[in-house]
Amino acid sequence: MKLWLVALILSLLFIGLGIGYYATRLYEKSVAKGFFMTLLGIIVPFTIFITFIYFYGLYNNGHPLQFRW
Repeated sequence: MKLWLVALILSLLFIGLGIGYYATRLYEKSVAKGFFMTLLGIIVPFTIFITFIYFYGLYNNGHPLQFRW
């Protein structure tokens, strides 16, 4: 496995943890805002990762679904 892929996954995990930490602070003020931020902590890193895989496959192979680990 390539080192840049490990670095990308770890950075996305830390982004998710940062958003999740902020969400726990929002739960004290509003449960709805905290829940929304918790969802963002899951959705945002996942979306960035899927988008990266799509464009990486498109750039290297000419087809977005041919990403090779």
